Amino acid sequence: AVVSTQSTGYLSVLTFRAVGQLFTQAQQIQEWLNKSAYLIAESGKSVNWSTPLGLPCVQPYTKDKRYHVTTPIQDINVKFPAPEMPVNKRKQSSAFPPNFVHSQDSTHMLMTAIECYHAGIPFAAVHDSFWTLPNHVDEMNRILRQQFILMYSVDVLKQLKESFEAYNPDLQFTDLPDSGLLDINCVKDSPYFFA
Repeated sequence: AVVSTQSTGYLSVLTFRAVGQLFTQAQQIQEWLNKSAYLIAESGKSVNWSTPLGLPCVQPYTKDKRYHVTTPIQDINVKFPAPEMPVNKRKQSSAFPPNFVHSQDSTHMLMTAIECYHAGIPFAAVHDSFWTLPNHVDEMNRILRQQFILMYSVDVLKQLKESFEAYNPDLQFTDLPDSGLLDINCVKDSPYFFA
């Protein structure tokens, strides 16, 4: 069946609206991340941050460099990102929330892998799917919850804002959204925390 782009566009609007209504704080955080990234990009800089383990992250999104190439067969236009070009504000802004979340997820994975190594537990992972041998599942589950609590016992967004302010003292970032009342320690007892 052929689905029109108009239909898919309509469904995406409804989906994002429903998600925003169900997860208002997550939506507010995403908006704060978008606005902060756009503010940085407007100043001509790429968005950069560090993971909780200190790994520096930089978004490389710049405007495309365009070339017109004439061949004996045809004329084509070629475009590719180039570091010397100005930053792409839209891409810096739209890509930052998922990139930031992925950097947090990969940090959690690395922290879990390190602790599994110290505990003598075989560990493998792809993105957010963690594996071990069946006789080690319970211990790995305890470790991944422990590392999650350790990582998020500090205010990650507050640290991010402080680093943005330190690297961009000329910019005025908006206040962070309310962090809510979740006790991070409740993940210890959550059967569906991680699958």
